[in-house]
Amino acid sequence: MRPTVVLSSLLLPLVGTHALAQSVAELEPNGTVAQGQTLIAGQHVAANLVAGEQDWFAFTLAAPGQVQVRTSGNYAVNPSVDTYVAIYDAAGATRLAWDDNSDGTHSVCGVTLPAGSYSVLVVGKTGTVQGDYGLDYVVLPPAPIGNVEGAEPNDNPAAGATPTPITLGNTFTGTIATTSDVDWFTFTLTTRAVVQAVVMDDAGVPQLDQTRVAFQQETGPNAWVPIGTSSFITTSHRAFNLSHPGTLLPGNYAIEVSSATSTAAGTAPWNYVKTGAYSVRTVVMEMPGLGLALETPEPNNTTATASFLNLGDDAQGFITGSNEGDWYGFVISGPTTVAAMCETGAAPGITGTSLRILDSNGNAVANGSGGGANAHARLIATLREPGFYYLEVAGAVFAGTGNYLLRTGGGTPMFVASSFTTQPPSTNACIGSNGLRPNFARPSGEQPFLGSTFVSRVSNVLPNTLVAPIYGLSNVTASGGLVPLPVDLAPLGAPGCFVRVDPIVVDAVIADANGVASFALPIPPSIASRGFSIFAQCLCLDLPLNPLGLSVSNDVRMILGDRAF
Repeated sequence: MRPTVVLSSLLLPLVGTHALAQSVAELEPNGTVAQGQTLIAGQHVAANLVAGEQDWFAFTLAAPGQVQVRTSGNYAVNPSVDTYVAIYDAAGATRLAWDDNSDGTHSVCGVTLPAGSYSVLVVGKTGTVQGDYGLDYVVLPPAPIGNVEGAEPNDNPAAGATPTPITLGNTFTGTIATTSDVDWFTFTLTTRAVVQAVVMDDAGVPQLDQTRVAFQQETGPNAWVPIGTSSFITTSHRAFNLSHPGTLLPGNYAIEVSSATSTAAGTAPWNYVKTGAYSVRTVVMEMPGLGLALETPEPNNTTATASFLNLGDDAQGFITGSNEGDWYGFVISGPTTVAAMCETGAAPGITGTSLRILDSNGNAVANGSGGGANAHARLIATLREPGFYYLEVAGAVFAGTGNYLLRTGGGTPMFVASSFTTQPPSTNACIGSNGLRPNFARPSGEQPFLGSTFVSRVSNVLPNTLVAPIYGLSNVTASGGLVPLPVDLAPLGAPGCFVRVDPIVVDAVIADANGVASFALPIPPSIASRGFSIFAQCLCLDLPLNPLGLSVSNDVRMILGDRAF
């Protein structure tokens, strides 16, 4: 399918009433379960908390779904609205899942639920919290569960227990029945690899409110030792930063799951019971060294001089010192998690290295450091867009020299983080006749999450004027690559104004009396859309400004993802 068709099918629903229906105002009174405002999947609610009040909402699932109910902030200078969010049964009597502030001060309550009716409670973290906030209600398809916890005891085999075997790449699930319960899930590696495990929203209810995951390695018959660092978030069921040092060699390993230990008990209903259902997503990135890439002659740190490899190949070269780097190009066809590990090569071997991933223009997008002259770099990064990239190997210190061996691997991401980035108006918006630069922005914490309605706005335009947001696939070229961006509007009568986005889809909105125009962009709940980039900018009618009668806002970039932070 052509990119313009994909983009049009994604964006055209925002034109007209459909988008407006997906962005609604909170309906007061909603201070009790019985008064709960009904939510529709994909809806964004513009809400307000009065100090000490409760806001109740309700939703019904016709089929099982992975649900997220999450809060965002506002456009103010100090946009912090610190919230708790909980999902209850329809009667509001049984808490099924809750979240404190896994996204800064904002809450992201995510859980997989069967068909049925449910209620949602949003409150301030303290009795004095008040202000405007956004509430997004998202329903995605449930993730398939590949392995389920076996019978207890299923922890350390050295103690006579029987862990549950899993297949890497699967999502597995289980239940922590008591605060002292520990579950083990074992796997075997037949080649050198990097393994990732994260806790997302795939478990059922009641949800374990804090989940801790850790790696174990078998070092001999009935002998197991912990490796790497455990992972947990003290204010959420999620866990993202589980890691192990270097690559894992062939052998037997386990993922250990328990409740997080360093937590405060809290006060009901905002208390951590540390029991309940959990799920863990896994991925393995094998590093079999199927091929060997050799560095090209120095200098080889440009897109034109780099050597090339396939993820899964090894590479070797020599660092000559003076902070020189060796580049190795590779290609990905979609969102990919890349793993790269350095080792000391043949004598004379370098003892410490650093790593970077650079995009096709040579801009760094990820960094990894071993932490000193005698430590090698380790880098795991998810690249969201297809294209050419480069791995750079350099010495850990300026004078570092010697041979290195670089091992690489890649795998399908367990999630893709959504993002919103903006160029400041001071650098690329033109000043309007009111003396202000139109400012394209989003509420704090609002993200272009799959299945949500992404809200944004442009401010500082003339009151009650026409604003045309334009959306495109590129901020580099327009018209199918024929026209380089930005396009200077000076020849058309708008000096100092530039179009910086390929205008594939154009909308039209009337600003309010304060010179603010708001937009709502429904995003499909399709995993195939994750990693998709949308660029946007606003053309603002301003007849007194110049002969063209336009001012232009700053431009923004949205990357669609299935993780909201």
